[in-house]
Amino acid sequence: MLKHFMNLQWKGFFRTASFQTNMILKIFMILGGLYFIGIFTMTGIGGFYLLEKAGLEPLETVNRFMIYFLFGDLTLRYFLQKMPVINIKPLLLLPFNKKKIVNFALGKTAISYFNIVHAFLFIPFTIILLMEGYDPLGVTTWLLSIIFMLYINNFINIFLNDILVTVVIAATIVAGLGALHWYGYFNVTDYTLPFF
Repeated sequence: MLKHFMNLQWKGFFRTASFQTNMILKIFMILGGLYFIGIFTMTGIGGFYLLEKAGLEPLETVNRFMIYFLFGDLTLRYFLQKMPVINIKPLLLLPFNKKKIVNFALGKTAISYFNIVHAFLFIPFTIILLMEGYDPLGVTTWLLSIIFMLYINNFINIFLNDILVTVVIAATIVAGLGALHWYGYFNVTDYTLPFF
């Protein structure tokens, strides 16, 4: 079934009337994606040493600001990530289970660029942590939990589709907490640090 859906998506991409326009746009998107992958990789490798040079404990500092990273990621996803779309008209006459169609559409988002690009930030950072003598079990479980939280963001984004009010309220609250933190009135990271 999955192979059949993938085959239909592949044919739909190449048989569209605006194939050439889409191809040029995709090439520019790929180049932009590769640029950000490079930036994330360099940040993942150099971040540890930059934080250490600044006199900060690298893993603790990353965990301290992870709350802002996750909410920033969710906001960016809401505005930039393409929602899973399947043209179901040709499938209506075929004996497909609706649940399988929905699962395929949701599964397509699992290999989204917004999920993959974070690996180029956190995996190099984790490798540096291991090379610097951090506990392998603790660092590995930390990496897996961060990846799971980013995938949770992926599915929250799908459920928040077209609910702009909720996203604006959440972004306003996080921006307010960030401002209170910046000006020294209330530091939310003191409470989120132990969680991360």
